Amino acid sequence: METINRRAVVLGVLGAAAASGRATAQSSTKWDMYAMTGVTHPITLRYKEFSEEVKKATNGKLDIVVRPAGELPFRATEVVKVAGDGQVQITEAYQGFISGAIPLASISSLPFLVRNAQELEKVWPIIDKFTAPLFAKAGVKNLFYHTWPVQNMFGKGKPIRTIEDFKGRKIRSTDAKQAEMLKQLGASSVNLTTAEVPVAMERGVAEGFITAGFNVVGAKWYEFVQWGWLGDIHIGGPDYTLVNVEAYDKLDADTRAKLDAVAKAFAPKFRAANLGDEAKDIETLKAQYKVDMFIPPKEQIDTLLARMTPYWEQWAASQGAAGTAMLKEIRASLGK
Repeated sequence: METINRRAVVLGVLGAAAASGRATAQSSTKWDMYAMTGVTHPITLRYKEFSEEVKKATNGKLDIVVRPAGELPFRATEVVKVAGDGQVQITEAYQGFISGAIPLASISSLPFLVRNAQELEKVWPIIDKFTAPLFAKAGVKNLFYHTWPVQNMFGKGKPIRTIEDFKGRKIRSTDAKQAEMLKQLGASSVNLTTAEVPVAMERGVAEGFITAGFNVVGAKWYEFVQWGWLGDIHIGGPDYTLVNVEAYDKLDADTRAKLDAVAKAFAPKFRAANLGDEAKDIETLKAQYKVDMFIPPKEQIDTLLARMTPYWEQWAASQGAAGTAMLKEIRASLGK
């Protein structure tokens, strides 16, 4: 009888342990994350690294599954609504592509305003102050941001060397502010997401695009690039990492704290890795893929800056008092 009772106790303990294990497994939360780049692109790989660090830090309680471009039926321009509606719990949101949803989030893509990563870091508190309430209204919050390198122009056919060379060219842009610059230079703007560029270039819908050398290499666009115009039009960020507020708030306090801690530590590493790739990739494009690179003289940049400055004011005014105030603070911070 004692043996039977002892066996019952052991079985009871094992059963409780098994039940506890099931409970632990059941408490694991899985999130889908939209990424706008392909499976092998460095951006996608870095987001996967981030998700692995989150999973490790939370002991598997939060599992973020990164979904590269093409895996989910959404466009990069739709991600604020997609994340706000909870169709995904977390998403990459490149400032140019979300300019229609949250215009102020893309102020740094005003041509020749924020021209490098150091300037972006300097004005980030201003951007965050003005955009956080707008994101909250859409049901999302920024977990962290990274940035692509400086945005320049790449293409095929006749190289762009002078301001006059822009006339009549068909250039892919990522938002209306880039499109306005191209319009003022006599070029045609073609609005395409990252995944749409190769086919457009192949079919002649576009003959150039604005991006970073880092992306030309990462997306393998070097296959159809012959020249580069390196005028440092604007920095390629912020690239926000937006999380659905409701999903975030549902996490237990410990998991949420660990997610925040990983995001805070990972953000500068993400930015540094992206920026570190740029110089190397520009050299790769020149040496390995024979891309003809041109750095415009200061006089050309000064002319373009003078031409675009009135547009900054016009664009900011179109966003109301907040837009005007935001631009004023950014210009004061940068001395522009």
